[in-house]
Amino acid sequence: MPLPLELVALAALIMGLGAMLQAAVGFGGALIWVPLLALIDTALVPGPTLMASLALAGAMAYRERGAIQTGQLAVALIGLAVGTVAAAAALTVIARGQLPTVFATLILAGVVLSVAGLRPAVSRASLVVGGIAAGIMGTMAGLHGPPIALVYQSEAGERVRATLGAFFIVCYATALFALNRVGLFGAPEALLGAALMPGVIAGYAASRLLSAELDGRRLRLAILVVSAGSALALLIK
Repeated sequence: MPLPLELVALAALIMGLGAMLQAAVGFGGALIWVPLLALIDTALVPGPTLMASLALAGAMAYRERGAIQTGQLAVALIGLAVGTVAAAAALTVIARGQLPTVFATLILAGVVLSVAGLRPAVSRASLVVGGIAAGIMGTMAGLHGPPIALVYQSEAGERVRATLGAFFIVCYATALFALNRVGLFGAPEALLGAALMPGVIAGYAASRLLSAELDGRRLRLAILVVSAGSALALLIK
């Protein structure tokens, strides 16, 4: 049954708020759009939101494409592939009930260590570990962002947003492909995803104002706050 026009408009507004956050900080939009859109209609998640998120990630990567660290991205994507495969295999033999609590604890530990002064250098080792953690958490809990964002917390704003945007293109495209193969993403979901696009466009445009204020210490603080929010969201999920 098609959504009423007023609910479509509300969904697009929510998507816009999440898009503004994600395009400004580099990640975190799912904290806004996933729970709120699920309250409007569960048909909006995950396929339609992933489709809209894919468009947003592409725009983020393109806007600051000169800042994409292609070598670092390739290393992180190798980790992502390893983590995704490992998580998919693990899901066949372990219970999922306690996983959100485990992931939340690990994220909060990372935030606490960062506040205490630990700032991991962006290296092959940290990128592989961050990519693996993103693959595992993304597959098991739907949150790819916090592990890889914590790796980039001390980098320049444009480098964070552009590289994470490119990273998320692969994450979201892979998820959509998987949903399509199991019959959970098709024409109806694509139409709902298209209905969310005006919100993505508006939020992406508005993010320019916010991203201009986020760099250096402010961006690092934003990454830590959004990561902590991700952990809390997992705890109350």
